[in-house]
Amino acid sequence: MSSQWADKPYSLISTDPFSKDSSHAAYYVATQMALAHNGILRGLNSIYLQATQIPREDLIAIRDFLIYCQCWCESMHHHHDAEEEVFFPSVELISGVHGIMERNIEQHRAFTPGFDLFQEYSRTCLPKDYDGGKIRSLVEGFAEPLTRHLHDEIDTLRGLDMYDSERIRQAYQSFEKTLMATDNYRIAPLVFGTADRSFEGGIHDFPSVPFFVPYIIHYVFARRHRGAWRFNPCTIWRDRRELAFKSGNTIP
Repeated sequence: MSSQWADKPYSLISTDPFSKDSSHAAYYVATQMALAHNGILRGLNSIYLQATQIPREDLIAIRDFLIYCQCWCESMHHHHDAEEEVFFPSVELISGVHGIMERNIEQHRAFTPGFDLFQEYSRTCLPKDYDGGKIRSLVEGFAEPLTRHLHDEIDTLRGLDMYDSERIRQAYQSFEKTLMATDNYRIAPLVFGTADRSFEGGIHDFPSVPFFVPYIIHYVFARRHRGAWRFNPCTIWRDRRELAFKSGNTIP
């Protein structure tokens, strides 16, 4: 495996300080959310690293890459909308603390302007007009507040250990059900293709699904936009692989 992989430039979140603590559901929730956030970060890193490496004449690859960027944005929207509409209100109800998750919502707002510009570019750019440097610049415009939020939210979730453990677990399970109600043709292949089952020595089973689910995703859902998933840093079975476009063919 090349040293250039999707665990940088934007750093992943370690679960080592809390993932083995089963004394409260807050630590389970923090672990699961950290793993989900790491998928977001691997997708962002894959976009950033490959954006300038696609040959300018390969219009099909550029088209597929723009679809990949669109799907990453849609997954981000779905994740954060579900937090604000389902999970955060439940946490506030359980804790009895008005605005307990407000800092996280404010952090969502902080990266939204730059994120929206990136999403608009991925939606409207024609392959013939593609500019990999522009993609990188747009990512840099929102990556710092986004990555700070993705890391900070885990500490907030760990701090929920002062509230009812079972209710916290149930709130997260409801959130997970909301996340599953999505466009499986555009989101499921991205989620599984940015999950690394070797992370932290392979101690995590994430996403935790029956053995046949990756087969369904690969052979059914991933077929519609099959070219886009070449940009994933992992296979649908969550095994790490070389990035499809690495340093060497940089677009001027």
